[in-house]
Amino acid sequence: MLAPFRLRFLFLTALTAWSAFGQDDDFHIYTDSPRLLLTKSRLRLLQRERDRQSMRWQQLDALISGGAPMPEPGFAWALYSQVAKNPAMARKAVDWAAGEASDLRQLALVFDWCAQAMTAAQADQIAAKIQKAIAASPAPGDFRAHSARVLGAVAIADRLPDHAESILGAEIQGWWRGVVAKEIEQGVSVPRGQLYWVYEMFHAIRDNLKIDLRESAAEYFKTLPIDHLSSHYPAPYQASENEYRIPIYVRDGEPDLNDATLSRAAELAMVAYDDNALESQYLQGWLMQDRFV
Repeated sequence: MLAPFRLRFLFLTALTAWSAFGQDDDFHIYTDSPRLLLTKSRLRLLQRERDRQSMRWQQLDALISGGAPMPEPGFAWALYSQVAKNPAMARKAVDWAAGEASDLRQLALVFDWCAQAMTAAQADQIAAKIQKAIAASPAPGDFRAHSARVLGAVAIADRLPDHAESILGAEIQGWWRGVVAKEIEQGVSVPRGQLYWVYEMFHAIRDNLKIDLRESAAEYFKTLPIDHLSSHYPAPYQASENEYRIPIYVRDGEPDLNDATLSRAAELAMVAYDDNALESQYLQGWLMQDRFV
């Protein structure tokens, strides 16, 4: 990415432009919950995975039922509660979010997915946490934080006076179109480790605003699925639980399996976002191999 000073200058310039010229765009959220990722069709697909006891479902069920420590517990419990229709797990996610949890992304997902399991006091408490977190502007190069800010604004849009327009306007017009898309046009790629968060944001924006953020850099995102796939070593890496495709790295030492997992998640999100594109279908062929599940 750019040197921090230049990037911050571009970011502030773009925000100024958004304030002055972006008011004609409508970024109000009026969709019903759940708004984030779990559309009705996607949730039905996941519930079918449970019904047919797919390998993926059995792995998640074993981890949750066995009390395995999860790197993102709020996300894991909330997802499990929705797929398994398990109110007790939803309450567990809510208790976690209302407690010491501070990760904006997970707070947004729990608030959006587990609303029926919350008391009024818990809903107010979690919403207040989210509102406080989205008030801060992340660093321009922190894609995860920007994506989480979008998810947070969408989740509590009903509680915001402008239904999230000011937050989403700043993120879409000021940051994404005003900074990131312009850098992409100049040949600067989105860091591979940040791609999943970008696509999570893409899904949230398109599901609720019918805006495809790829259009700001259409050629880059058209070829990205294959470009991303080709940035991995050809030989798979055998770990204890399954095989991994390892992203190319230049540091010394063993592969980072967390990077490999996040890279695969980004690929799955790319295919889910546009499964009709030839590039996505080619990538999907690699993703369907169970030994990498």
